[in-house]
Formats: sequence, structure tokens, C-alpha cells
Amino acid sequence: MSVSDDVVRQWLESFGRVWRERDASGAAAIFSNEASYRNSPFLDAPFVGRPAIEGFWAAAVAHVSDVDFRYGTPVIDGDRVGVEWWTILKSGGDDYTLAGNFLLTFEGGLVSDLRESYVKEAGVRQPHPGWGL
Repeated sequence: MSVSDDVVRQWLESFGRVWRERDASGAAAIFSNEASYRNSPFLDAPFVGRPAIEGFWAAAVAHVSDVDFRYGTPVIDGDRVGVEWWTILKSGGDDYTLAGNFLLTFEGGLVSDLRESYVKEAGVRQPHPGWGL
């Protein structure tokens, strides 16, 4: 099965919204019931299922604000999607920039598997020329 560009863009827009709104239950809702969420390649085990994803998100967004979340151009291969993302936010009142990549597997309009890797730097940094293409 192949996921459409529209579905991918709608999902990415929803993901950005839940970051901006610090909406843990909204984050869980854009994943399938038994989705796997691995926010680091070094995580021993992924968060599995909506309740686990919601719990992770509640902790992850508890102290963030002023989130600016953007994406590069998604690369779609069947039901799998790779995409760069860039986030500038405040955490505990301090500015941070996070730059990362998603590898997503779609099941209909929901994600059934998310694998993420990212770096976090203090301060505000803008994407380099050519980022996201």
C-alpha cells in the first residue's frame, strides 16, 4: 500500500500542531492503536500503544513553549516516509533548537511506527542552505 502526499502532509501538520499546543492526547490520536514510537535510536524499547505514547508526550512537552516546528520535503516510498524536521522552542525559559529526522510507517491516515533521531543545541539556530530538500 502507498500513502499519499496529502495524507503525509496532513499528518505532519497535525504533529506540528500537537507540539505547539502541548497536546499529549492529540499526539496519541495521530498514531494507530498499537503504534510503536522510538524517539531515540538508543532507546532500549519503544513506546508502544496510544497510552504509552500519550504518557511520553505529556512528560516531553511539560516544560516547553513557543514551539516553531517545520519540515523538509517528505520522501515517500510505499507506506514509509522519511522527512527532516527543525524545531525552535523554549524549555524551562531557555531557547533551544532541535534538528532531526523521522522514518514513519503509515497505516491509513495514522502512523503505526515512528523512528526518530535528532540533535539539540542551546540557542536559536536557523536551517542551513539546502536543508529540507
